Amino acid sequence: MKNLNNKAFTLIETLVALVIGMIAIGAMYFAYQYFNNTYQSITDRAAMSEAGRNSLSLIAKDLRNAGYKNINYSKKVWDRKIEVKNNYNNKGADYLRIWYNSDQNTRMQAEYYIEQTGNQINLVKQLIENPEAGSDAKKAYCERYSNQRNCKPMVIVENVTDFQVVLRDNTGAELTSVGLFSADAIANQDKVHTAEIYVTVRSPNELYKTSKTTKILNHNFSVQKNDQYHRETFYLSVYLRNLIKI
Repeated sequence: MKNLNNKAFTLIETLVALVIGMIAIGAMYFAYQYFNNTYQSITDRAAMSEAGRNSLSLIAKDLRNAGYKNINYSKKVWDRKIEVKNNYNNKGADYLRIWYNSDQNTRMQAEYYIEQTGNQINLVKQLIENPEAGSDAKKAYCERYSNQRNCKPMVIVENVTDFQVVLRDNTGAELTSVGLFSADAIANQDKVHTAEIYVTVRSPNELYKTSKTTKILNHNFSVQKNDQYHRETFYLSVYLRNLIKI
């Protein structure tokens, strides 16, 4: 006698089940893609924010020391305290150089500038001990510390679009010529009251689905890009306590 309760799925029921399963899998896939892209965007922006803030803190520390002379430093101290060069190496970004004493026997020269290797553009720092020693000066802040005279500068921020430095006197007026390249530039070193730092960082990965035009104005320098990367500018104003003569 046949058991009428043992019934199989019909073809239509099987097809309906397959369609529902495919819809569910598709929904799960798109949900995964959405949350994965959101996570990538959040982590990239967080990394940019951390790198930008850390770079400003590092530069600010050197700026606050600019021009400092230890009272027991007996070696010759040049009239070298701070220098800014615009459009360094024709890349649009600035070059910053700072001099100060780290102790009674050591004079430091800190340099910040953008360096490009292939498609990678980074903000780097080089720190030289006792630069008056010429070719015997030690490069103390670099990737290969054991070879101090020929080492590479240390990368402090990757994927940098722009680096600008603006120096102002105690009235807020901009000092456009500060450094060693003229008598006025040398004299202006003692007029610097504050330094404004602009660092524009690009996301490590493309975060937008389509190209987006981004225009950033850092002081008087304009940066315009049309791609799928996100960019953000970090800014800090630093009082240079060792330079201004009131």
